Amino acid sequence: MGFGSFLDLFKEDNWSNQLVGRIGEMLELAESMFTFASGVVVDGQPNDDPQTKLYDRDKRINHLERKIRRRVVSRLSVKGSRAEVPSALIFMNVVKDGERLGDYIKNVHEVGAMQPENLDQDLYRKWLGGPTAVVSELFGRTREAFAESDEAHAGKVIKDAKNQGREYEKMIREITTSDLATNDAVCLVLVLRFYKRLVSHMSNICSTVVMPVDMIDFYDEPEN
Repeated sequence: MGFGSFLDLFKEDNWSNQLVGRIGEMLELAESMFTFASGVVVDGQPNDDPQTKLYDRDKRINHLERKIRRRVVSRLSVKGSRAEVPSALIFMNVVKDGERLGDYIKNVHEVGAMQPENLDQDLYRKWLGGPTAVVSELFGRTREAFAESDEAHAGKVIKDAKNQGREYEKMIREITTSDLATNDAVCLVLVLRFYKRLVSHMSNICSTVVMPVDMIDFYDEPEN
């Protein structure tokens, strides 16, 4: 038995509209967290009120994850039917990836405490400025693709995210063979690793739009 795409499921039910809005809020919160964290680490902006701009927003993401999961379980146990199981699986996958975004963004922010006191901010802008701009852009594109169930848009996000992941690995290899100071090299590699995880989770979210439910997270792997 094959499953339809997320767009097909939406045509069959409308109970999920509220949950799509909540997932959109999760992605908006993560994007605002990323703007703050990358601003501190990459651009040297003041680390002003991280509790509000980072940790409180992450708590809200976690709260939304729990609300969505409870809503899915409630739907299936009270009013659900077998036809709604694919929708439930999609939401359970998406909220997992949405929650992980917040965690990796906090990891990016934590790199700031590891940076040297006599920080060469131009060095971080040189290596991380381009990747930061791309990750920021992918947040908005992921949110739009999911909210609109736009398969073409989602497919492009997945392709770009995977290309970015490969580019970050290439940059990491360059850094590890460079003559950069150990402290700077470690910080740069960590940020790029966290960026790779961020774009991977955004790719996973978009895979729910273009892939059958049983192939979510396995966009580029052939089915045996």
